[in-house]
Amino acid sequence: MSAVLFRGAGVIALLVAMGVTGLSDTVGAQLKPTTDPHIHAYVRSSSTITGSLTVVGSDTMKPLTKHWERKLKEFYPHVDIRIQGSGSEQGPPALLEKTAQIIAVSRPLTPAEILEFKKQHGYEPTEVPVATDALAIFVHRDNPITGLTFKELEAMFCKERRRQAEHPIIKWGQLGLEGEWREADIWLHGRTSNSGTASFFREKVCLNGEFSPKVIDEPGSASIVVEIMKDRYAIGYSGIGYRTSTVRPVPLAERASDPFVEATFDNAINGTYPLRRLLYLYVDKSPEKELAPIVAEFVKFATSHEGQEIVVKEGFFPLPTDVLNRLSALWSHSMQAAGLFPNSMDEKARP
Repeated sequence: MSAVLFRGAGVIALLVAMGVTGLSDTVGAQLKPTTDPHIHAYVRSSSTITGSLTVVGSDTMKPLTKHWERKLKEFYPHVDIRIQGSGSEQGPPALLEKTAQIIAVSRPLTPAEILEFKKQHGYEPTEVPVATDALAIFVHRDNPITGLTFKELEAMFCKERRRQAEHPIIKWGQLGLEGEWREADIWLHGRTSNSGTASFFREKVCLNGEFSPKVIDEPGSASIVVEIMKDRYAIGYSGIGYRTSTVRPVPLAERASDPFVEATFDNAINGTYPLRRLLYLYVDKSPEKELAPIVAEFVKFATSHEGQEIVVKEGFFPLPTDVLNRLSALWSHSMQAAGLFPNSMDEKARP
């Protein structure tokens, strides 16, 4: 396993168990929480920080990592931070080949990717969760659909019907819509194969089956939303942070017997929204070499109160306060300078 600070499904369980303070009092469709003031504030380094940093990976996370970059450059104007966000699948090779010190990915690295990195470099990449995301199924705001099950989504988006749907769903009338919608074709929009978002959707909805050839591949999350804005009969998946006033997320149910659940902060954190996920940074952190200060500062800022305020501004959801405060402490410069920074959490530090 990778040098984990918190890991995949275990983190989701942790989020569900812990909950999060600082929610907005607005009820119903409130999507953006307030940021808990108890999250540790970012403390600017007293040293002059220079050097360069390359972050490669997720298109979904690019607005978030770019925003972190802009803020850090205000603190440290002499650093060179380059953000390359063409898809999560570009991240692992960049970390393996050391063309990036940090990768941003919208899925955890696979055991095979971690093993390959360890075989080549002798240690594992360090995993840092930095945000929670709800992967939304977007339709045009005029679309009257009230909810969709995973079985229905699979019958639309996936080549195989591993959930035992009788027929592929190609028209909105098959989902019970009437009037002009009854005979309207469903136009499907998804992500290209280098996307962690596509991999996540394929795993959760298609049960690792292939996508339907009818799915139109889009180069980025924003592109999907733009296409749905232009086409009343379109549907696609993207991070909830890409919502606009012209599209809306459809409530989802994993099984037909389950209630439909909206893609809200509360539902993502309490585990009821079925397409929730974590967003990660992975860091090339050798136990034998000193980590470049700008690398540590980037991660420390991302897990700070200021960094999580940016998470919220970009439409994602913050991690629980206790989790963030542990991460912030682990990435502090003082621990690194004292040689106390572990490549993974010891048993006492684990939740």
